Amino acid sequence: MKRKKALPLLLSMSILGAFALAGCGGKEAATGATGDKADAVNPDAYNNEPVTLTFYSHNASVLNNAELDALVTNAIKTKYPNITPQLITGTNLDKLIAAGEVPDVILTSNYYFHDLIQWGLTSDLNNFIKQEKIDFGKFEPESIKVMRSFSDKGELLGVPYALSQGMMLYNKDIFDKFGVPYPKDGMTWTETIELARKVTRMDAGTQYIGLDMGQPTTLSRQYGLPVIDEKGEKAVLQTDAYKKIYGLYEKLYSIPGIVEPKKKYTYGIDFFLKDQKLAMFPYWLTPTTARLPQLKETGKDFNWDVVSLPTFEDKPGIGREVDFHLAVVTPTSKNKKAAYAVIKTMVGEEAQRAMNRGTRLTILNDPALKKETAMDTKLYEGKNLQGIFKVKPGPLPKSNKYDLKIYPFLNEAAKNMAYDGKDVNTVLREAEEKANKWLQENK
Repeated sequence: MKRKKALPLLLSMSILGAFALAGCGGKEAATGATGDKADAVNPDAYNNEPVTLTFYSHNASVLNNAELDALVTNAIKTKYPNITPQLITGTNLDKLIAAGEVPDVILTSNYYFHDLIQWGLTSDLNNFIKQEKIDFGKFEPESIKVMRSFSDKGELLGVPYALSQGMMLYNKDIFDKFGVPYPKDGMTWTETIELARKVTRMDAGTQYIGLDMGQPTTLSRQYGLPVIDEKGEKAVLQTDAYKKIYGLYEKLYSIPGIVEPKKKYTYGIDFFLKDQKLAMFPYWLTPTTARLPQLKETGKDFNWDVVSLPTFEDKPGIGREVDFHLAVVTPTSKNKKAAYAVIKTMVGEEAQRAMNRGTRLTILNDPALKKETAMDTKLYEGKNLQGIFKVKPGPLPKSNKYDLKIYPFLNEAAKNMAYDGKDVNTVLREAEEKANKWLQENK
């Protein structure tokens, strides 16, 4: 804890030093951003000088040069041949900050964005957005709403470039085996659990699992539930909404065969794709797309399909919470102009179309583009891929930097229900007590 608190201070000192060296040049840039000549001269425009632009992926699934090429290099190589993107791997942000080797651009997700804020790795991009006339009205609206919520000062600390979409995978072979109708678009979670009951069976010594809803955050985030109050002081886990969520898990765990006592109560994407004993599994489009080529390579492909993510009766048409990847320009970068040029290109229509036809979903709120999703991969030929867009991303409450610390208590509550048969009220009370104790000891 002490080291992480020291890192932003170290970085802030570097930033102040950079401002001091900039001298009057910094003042001119600030004046140019708001003065009369702002539209005529853009002080942040890239001047085509050769530059190596460093990138780091903080849980953004850019793990190698091939993935960086697909996302960045191929998009900019014609327009900006003098920019050479370079991916930093084999280390972590703590070490990079301590060594004074902070990358120019960090790619991350809204789920992990608070990490970058705490480490002092973000900068305000409002001037860049204004000068380059980037129209956020064309973006998925919930993504911009979430980005704005990260600052109380009106700052825009990152630019979304790729969206993920929740969906439900299902194994047609299991439904065919037991003569049960397939799931459909537009089902509720209650209906889905009842359908799972019909395909959770033991057959010839093999236990088939009807549904894995994942950890409770799958449903609580979809419902838009915070884990901490607006003041950030105490956990709020004993609400009627949380009781509703855990009531669904209680119904699921009550199905004979769903829980393997003391061994397994959640199963995951690999159990669905590799073991092929799980009938239904809610997941995300992007990581599914990344895994499907491996499935084909193993020769163990099977008859599967997708439908829209199940919803709540009182929130029809609302799927999984908005989830997206975004780009951050670090405050100490010496190549901000090149970074801005790259980000502008990444969110442009041409780059978005190419990305969307590949392995990542466009951030643009364009129905025509979504009809082309993953088309070039041919992974969803004959599948109901367009059905997943019948629900829209759900809104999120304002996030808190302690959210990720509280989630394990929610997971433990579900485990106690599954293994020990504890009731909803008991597990939520225990989870809230543990969460509040953690907050008191660590804030």
